[in-house]
Amino acid sequence: MNTLSKRRLLLLALLLVLAFLPIFNGCERGARVEDAARTSDSLRIISTAPSITETLFALGLDDEVVAVSDYCKYPERAKELPKIGSLYEYNVEKIVELEPDYVVVLKENEILPPRLAKLGIEVVKVDHTSLEGVFDSFESLGKLFEHGALRGGVLRRAVGAHDRGLALRREQESRLESIRARTSKLTKPRVLVSIYRTLGTGKISEAYIAGANPFFNSALEIAGGVNVGRDLPGVAPTTNAEGVVSLNPDVILDLSTDGIERDAAARERDGALRSADWEALGSEVVAVRDGRVYQIFDDYATVPGPRAILFIEDLARLLHPELEPSVEQ
Repeated sequence: MNTLSKRRLLLLALLLVLAFLPIFNGCERGARVEDAARTSDSLRIISTAPSITETLFALGLDDEVVAVSDYCKYPERAKELPKIGSLYEYNVEKIVELEPDYVVVLKENEILPPRLAKLGIEVVKVDHTSLEGVFDSFESLGKLFEHGALRGGVLRRAVGAHDRGLALRREQESRLESIRARTSKLTKPRVLVSIYRTLGTGKISEAYIAGANPFFNSALEIAGGVNVGRDLPGVAPTTNAEGVVSLNPDVILDLSTDGIERDAAARERDGALRSADWEALGSEVVAVRDGRVYQIFDDYATVPGPRAILFIEDLARLLHPELEPSVEQ
């Protein structure tokens, strides 16, 4: 598959789950199915998306997760687990071979659940299109997995998972309320979020931006900003140079989380190319004129899971530099 095709696949994945899974650079497939056998006496869970995997590990289910999607790379242990495919290319035979008690999918996934249902495999859906949905999944998954499943006449359960889910939700909601309290009375800049675009063309020809997108809308509102694309149709509408000029944002967030691992030199090189694209718009765009085009390379910016809080804290600091001493990392 050539580079262009891979990038198109990344974009397709992002649009399918709304929130942005452009970290699909693939994981090593070296882990064997036999590796999962060590947890045969425990609850067995398969994750089908990065945000799900991060949630399961945040709930302390390290030993219960026996396989993940091809695109899961955080935490590090996820890279070592067997891979079961993603998008339209799930390896159902491998899923069956791993004998899961539960397979967790995003609610948008319409491909895998009916196939697994025919095989009698339990599928659990979660909604990660919004912050509230992410928080709900902490609690609901924790409760489900603590309740457990019968296998071979033995109840397999993750003791303490529900309490951990409740605690994680309370901790993250508290952090968000702290940010909201500091930004609520400040002037809210109008922000354009560029989710995906072609790099280094010397212009903005076609960019996918955050539109009617619950996750980005909430993240920006809490961080003290307003999504300029919130009234546009679709979660990731396209725009071009003329569209950006028309929207005239105060701040532009250029998400560079395309799954390519970059060292410092590569980030600097790519950053210069990205900056040149935006600068071609000229001073009639307030964000360009004021030097408020920010590039974000951290992958958690596009994975709506437990690390989304880091993205929102980053946003608060970018949108309101005066809060730097107060907004904790």
